[in-house]
Amino acid sequence: MRRGWPAALVAVLLLVAACSGGAPSGPAASPTETAGAAMLNNPVLGQGADPFVVFTDGQYHQVLSSGNDLVMRRATSLATLSTAPEQTIFTGGADGSPCCEWWAPEVHQIGGRWYVYVAADDGDNENHRTYVLSADTITGPYAFEGQLQLPGDRWAIDATVFAVGDVSYVAWSGWPGDKNGEQDLYLAQLSSPTKVAGKAVRISRPELAWETHAGDVGVLVNEGPAALVRDRRVFLTYSGSGCWTPEYALGMLTADASANLLDPASWTKSPEPVFAPAEGSGLYGTGHNNFFTSPDGTQTWLVYHAVTTPEGSCGDDREVYAQPITFAADGTPQLGTPSAGDVPLPSGDPGR
Repeated sequence: MRRGWPAALVAVLLLVAACSGGAPSGPAASPTETAGAAMLNNPVLGQGADPFVVFTDGQYHQVLSSGNDLVMRRATSLATLSTAPEQTIFTGGADGSPCCEWWAPEVHQIGGRWYVYVAADDGDNENHRTYVLSADTITGPYAFEGQLQLPGDRWAIDATVFAVGDVSYVAWSGWPGDKNGEQDLYLAQLSSPTKVAGKAVRISRPELAWETHAGDVGVLVNEGPAALVRDRRVFLTYSGSGCWTPEYALGMLTADASANLLDPASWTKSPEPVFAPAEGSGLYGTGHNNFFTSPDGTQTWLVYHAVTTPEGSCGDDREVYAQPITFAADGTPQLGTPSAGDVPLPSGDPGR
């Protein structure tokens, strides 16, 4: 297998979210005292969609789908992140970049530099492609590196990157053809943070009952991949069913880290969703997740968007929730159930 660049991914990852969210807003999460422990009120991060959070340099950094610009918030506590000042780190149309519909940005540190992977278009959804920005620091200024030339040059969103040893990969959601009707998950190897090496393979398509809810739109969806690499296995969560349906939920693909990840047979799909709307939670459309690490490095946290509308929604009413996850004895992630109530502060978080 061809070797890639070093595995210096600080952000433990990554749609579809073919529907972009509004600019992040909403009330701050207020810590309360419950059983003597500082707690946060979900939705911790207020209004928004397609969330990505990474903790680095003593601060949480958050990016979301935010229209035609890339906007970042940062704070020392998850309790104050939703009301931290917004910083525009890149403006659509600058440096020859696409103007519009910047969806599902992710920020990763690779080889000492920071890279943003994001989908954008020229105002026509059919022209959505994946683009890369880079900077010396996480807050920028960012330079436009151009389009990530994914094999086939088709519609592609929700790109995430991860490394297994010294081999690096990009996973994304894309159309199998030139027309909108189905979104599948694809994987390719990277030769550098901005270049793909070799072919792309399809590792998942919507085929199980839980991931084929399409509502009146009629589009079948697998999107929003996010990776965890641990205990000699690769876990790739993803969102299944349309984000406009209440059944939008998270599935999971699993592969042995020593396997040929570019062989679709290396991946096993969980037969049921691993994180889905739960009766009594009041949350629907619980999807497009990512993972981040607590300030002291001892916990893995799940961040995702959801709505309180029983009919489901892929609009500006989406809000961002966060909660810690656990791991089974064999290392398999246990995401739990969606929580609209209090959650504890991440370990090492100083609070308000």
